[in-house]
Amino acid sequence: MSDEKDPFYALYNGAGFVPGEVAINGFIALICFVGMALNASLVHVSTKTKSLHSHCNVLIALYAFSASFLLLGFTFKFFIFLFGFNYVSLRFCLSIQLLPIIGSAFTVALQIAIGLDRLCGVIFPFWYKGRGKYIVFKLLLALCCLLAAVDVCNFYLWMPKQWEMPVMCRLGNPARHPENNYYFNALNLGMYFGEFCCYVLIWLISWWRKAQISENGRRLMLSLSVIMSIGFFCYIGNVLFIVFVAPLLGANANEFVASPICCAIFVFAYTSSAPVLCACSTEYRRAFRKTFLRDDRQSTRIFYMRIFHQTKNENRIVLANVAISQFK
Repeated sequence: MSDEKDPFYALYNGAGFVPGEVAINGFIALICFVGMALNASLVHVSTKTKSLHSHCNVLIALYAFSASFLLLGFTFKFFIFLFGFNYVSLRFCLSIQLLPIIGSAFTVALQIAIGLDRLCGVIFPFWYKGRGKYIVFKLLLALCCLLAAVDVCNFYLWMPKQWEMPVMCRLGNPARHPENNYYFNALNLGMYFGEFCCYVLIWLISWWRKAQISENGRRLMLSLSVIMSIGFFCYIGNVLFIVFVAPLLGANANEFVASPICCAIFVFAYTSSAPVLCACSTEYRRAFRKTFLRDDRQSTRIFYMRIFHQTKNENRIVLANVAISQFK
């Protein structure tokens, strides 16, 4: 890579420890590690709780699992600067970014897969409750695997031309090249707008049909809509920032202001699943409490209610027997 393509190459290459880059990327890495822990907790809760084994819940758990690898990809730049390498070859970058690239592609595909699963359940409720949910689940998983495979192949298809190009090893390095730029922009735009349309249709159809949705189902839909909205508006905000604001800034402002802000917003979108589900869904909140806090308040309350009713009935029987004996 020449200096004119990356103005920081001449400055950082061989410069050793760069405090500013380490601090900024360390902050982003910290957010990523918190997000990975939250996603791991969501996967653990979904695995341990039998009521969260429905097909939609499985897709949500898979989404959290794959998003953890996506977040992992945003931490590598921190470690490269922490150990003073600053730049590595694109060949080495893609070798360590393989799992994050797969996770990123699978995560984006799962976003629209969850929306399509809920949409099928609303449009064809009787068919979906029968065999439909199994068919939809298998088709959506196949679609996710296909899209992930196409993404990964597209990443590596053009890279042999530039194997030795030095990069800072961001997760999106290959997508920034002209060969891939149009494809990834079109794909992401289609996925996010497709997901947005799915949830809009779900709420409109539910309102039009006056569908009777259970409390748990309604809260789950609310949670998924909030997660979708966070991801959608973070994506739109990033696009607008990159298109309209970043070109007005210099290289230093882009590296130390624009790029960290965009990364932090993007990372935030993929750390929000567990907090949103815990806040909006009673079923998930109860599962989190039971798994991590050992909260048995509901079962204890039911136990005391039974004892109270049993004692009350026994007292009535005793009083009735006393009254009968006195009457005799």
